[in-house]
Amino acid sequence: MNRRHIFVTGAAVAAALPFGALAQTAAPADPAKQPALLGGNFALLSSRIAVDKGTSPAVKTFAALEVAEQEATAMAFGAEPGVGGVTEKHAALLEQLQAAPAGPEFDRMYVDGQIAGHEELHDIHAAYAKNGSDPMARGASIVGVPSIETHLAMLRGIKQSLA
Repeated sequence: MNRRHIFVTGAAVAAALPFGALAQTAAPADPAKQPALLGGNFALLSSRIAVDKGTSPAVKTFAALEVAEQEATAMAFGAEPGVGGVTEKHAALLEQLQAAPAGPEFDRMYVDGQIAGHEELHDIHAAYAKNGSDPMARGASIVGVPSIETHLAMLRGIKQSLA
């Protein structure tokens, strides 16, 4: 059985946003949450694009899964999903994804960005799971770490299938 297809979620609508403007962020009440929120926003916004532009069924399935999970994680961190910005580096990557035509190159670009982003998020959530002050957000990070590890395994498998 193909595990990637188990995680099919509802359709998500990709929004054409001016991503450069998202690089400006408002600090949450707990500044320790900021890295997780920024990284999560990148995963969410890039996945919304991939739901629309991805051509590989595995990419589209993973992207839909990621949208649902990042929306839930943002809420656990007390934030509105997708609101609050992204880093300048992530804003540039979002602009590249938005500008790229749908096709195999887009799929590879998305997966590579997700692998790098999930590696960053793993370290951020591992640290918050140990030292976070917000019990709800800390719980999300505790659960998030093994989920991120699973996502990395899935993404590496998808990457191999796209080669």
